[in-house]
Amino acid sequence: METSIHKLMQPGEQQELPAYSLQQGDKLRNYKQISLDKGFFFILVTNGTARLSDMYQEYDLCQDNLIIQTPSITSKLTDISPDFDALCLYVRPEYFDSLPAGQLVYNQVSLFTGNYRIPVFPLGATESHVLQKTLNLFSGQIQAISLYREGIIRHLCSLLLLQLADVLHKKNQHANVYLKRSNEIFRNFKRLLVHHYREHHDISFYASHLSISTTYLSRIVKNKTGHTVRFHISELLCADARKLLESTDLDVKAIADMLGFSDQSVFGKFFLRQTGLPPVRFRTKKEH
Repeated sequence: METSIHKLMQPGEQQELPAYSLQQGDKLRNYKQISLDKGFFFILVTNGTARLSDMYQEYDLCQDNLIIQTPSITSKLTDISPDFDALCLYVRPEYFDSLPAGQLVYNQVSLFTGNYRIPVFPLGATESHVLQKTLNLFSGQIQAISLYREGIIRHLCSLLLLQLADVLHKKNQHANVYLKRSNEIFRNFKRLLVHHYREHHDISFYASHLSISTTYLSRIVKNKTGHTVRFHISELLCADARKLLESTDLDVKAIADMLGFSDQSVFGKFFLRQTGLPPVRFRTKKEH
């Protein structure tokens, strides 16, 4: 059986994703494959093994591994062992952005994830135990609180994010815990990119919305990640194209239109540059 994390969070007809959702091992073990996308995920493995994969590589997970995934990344959880247990906290991007401690965590995570790869951190037993206790506070029992539930949830999120920022800072002692304007601009660029990469493939759109020059945006992104703005746009477009070719029966022209390319030929040349294969051949190869 396959599912997405969002289906686990929405067993009914609810349309809008919740601000947060905690999923535990007993639910996760029921599926052979779980897709994780469109949000911040904080996963702490407490027992057993599993495999997490993105478009670049696979990560073998085991006890006391901490995984942090940002909205620009799509991944799949597979090979879930019968004794697998984990705490998986999803936080909606808009809610994460409203939390004061969110930028501290993002600054730390961005040191590891500039190129859309997922950071997997091995934790010590004490670190893992402390985070496990905090994550357990997000259980369904909190819904029984009526008067101050929203305030409690925000404080719990801040507590968890500050703990995560501290853990990540220990992983990189040279990281700057203070907020810099360049960090804020990069964070806002990534947020804009996730929402608009299909419609806008040019750097001028993002620079204009950030009220800075294209040169300044290019320098910030290059310094943070070692890659250009064009690289980041292309990475998201390519990941989306691969997903659509693999999991839908849409023809190539329809996919080109969805991803904002002027015509099928331009999309075909772009995809060939990115993957080494034309779209039709890529789909045929995957089917076999």
